[in-house]
Amino acid sequence: MNIDGMSYREWQKRNSDTFQILTKAQQQSVRQQGYRNVSWQKVQQSWKILQQLKPPSLFDAKLKKGDLPGAIDQSILGAEQVQDLAKQAKSNLKRKRNQIQKRADEVLDKYQLL
Repeated sequence: MNIDGMSYREWQKRNSDTFQILTKAQQQSVRQQGYRNVSWQKVQQSWKILQQLKPPSLFDAKLKKGDLPGAIDQSILGAEQVQDLAKQAKSNLKRKRNQIQKRADEVLDKYQLL
């Protein structure tokens, strides 16, 4: 099962990576707010909690730590997600265009031009 183009394990990894770059005080705070990186519902809820802190991007954090391969992986993951969104948008536009074309053809068939 995928949500927002990511699997359960990818959500968990993103949460864990984001959690790790927080200060100890921030980690305690998010735990008190209900951060728990187990089960779909809690993993999604934990991501919302993490987003409220506005942490630096994982890409920036990995670069700061000197983890160039990790930063590249984050960049590639982001690019793949954008490509998936673009494909979905393109598919939706084609579907809507076909619906409009079908509706226009039906109207033209029903009402002849003068």
